[in-house]
Amino acid sequence: MTTPPPWWDTLAAPGAELGITWLDPGSWRSADDLGSDYADSPRTITVAERTDRDADLRAGRVLVGTGPAVTTRAYGIDQPVHWYADGDGGLWCSLAPYYPAWLWVAVDPTADGLREVLSSTFPRRDLMRPDLVAAARGFVGYTNSVGVPNVYDGQFVPINGHDLDRYFGMMAYPMQNAWGSVHTDDPLRTDIGAVKPLEMMAATKGKLAQRLGRVPSMTWRMLQSQAYLSIEIHARQLVCAAVRYVPTPASHQATVRRVNADFETAYPEDLPLDVIGALTGFEWDTERTLAHNLGPDATVGEVAAMVRVLYALRHGDLGATLALRDYVRHPEAAVREAAVDTALWYGDTFMVYEALAAETDPELRAQLLSLIERGAPGADTYNAFDDYFSGDPIIVDGSGDPVEAWRDDSDEDDDEDEDES
Repeated sequence: MTTPPPWWDTLAAPGAELGITWLDPGSWRSADDLGSDYADSPRTITVAERTDRDADLRAGRVLVGTGPAVTTRAYGIDQPVHWYADGDGGLWCSLAPYYPAWLWVAVDPTADGLREVLSSTFPRRDLMRPDLVAAARGFVGYTNSVGVPNVYDGQFVPINGHDLDRYFGMMAYPMQNAWGSVHTDDPLRTDIGAVKPLEMMAATKGKLAQRLGRVPSMTWRMLQSQAYLSIEIHARQLVCAAVRYVPTPASHQATVRRVNADFETAYPEDLPLDVIGALTGFEWDTERTLAHNLGPDATVGEVAAMVRVLYALRHGDLGATLALRDYVRHPEAAVREAAVDTALWYGDTFMVYEALAAETDPELRAQLLSLIERGAPGADTYNAFDDYFSGDPIIVDGSGDPVEAWRDDSDEDDDEDEDES
């Protein structure tokens, strides 16, 4: 493709106003020539279906413009928006060079269309948690089944903080430096330019600690949308991806609808595109996609497991959690027990009283009364992301003082020590 599309001349002025540099037609590059270099790679888990889709969509499209750009935190590298034209006169926006074509946005080739597609990223502003007015959570899986790639050899290993942090640190979609549940907001500015690694290590010391009483998590700020993407471990076993974000404009939502249709995913339509890119290779299940586990053909075990998942997906929404009171009245004892046990993980002791009011089994009533008499269980000090924080406190209390952490295998270690003695 070498002939400018019909909208070419009319977009020159608004493009310059928005920081877009339209390329001379002699400098256009085929989209097939892009995306293979390290700098143009998202560096995420490879999914064959999505890789094939990326290749198919690039065919016939050419790079016709670049800009404006976002500067990466700590590295100081500019990541410009890329603009592509196709043979049918269509205009496509890739929010950065490394976005696969299935995340490109179809643009109305008008001045208003350009402004709309850029509105979620530009002008740049330092968004904080109160600005991120939307929230979503997806179920990723269980800790014994969720894997992350080791950055040294690419082999998948069970999810753990060390490999997860390194994987997201190598990825292109997030800003550098995660934080743990000790922080509710990004502890670093978004405009930190290129700095030496040792300086960044000093600035982030202690930032990955977990706050006692909060769900263990590691959170990253996304580069284009500034959304917060957290990987959470609920009740030691359930892995969720939680996002706080600003809803995206209509053109982006059309892209998400296309992604959901192409890959049979269930992302919220207003979820930022960089979040979806960062989650490549991970599941995103919702109450709707998991509803069959509560259907008439579901086993008691599936229902009991689903109750735990529902608690995780609804965490932080008391109104939605209250609806789970029905499960402490479930006809199957295993489901009732799962509902009570899970509620106690989150400190929802009112569920124990709800269960006691409805329980008819004498043995279970006695257990519930014992729970009430003993009071709520103490806060869990299991280190869900493993100890790799270089001597920094792993878990801290509300005052910021270190809390001793223990692991599930501690009892086994004690038994081995006794045997040796």
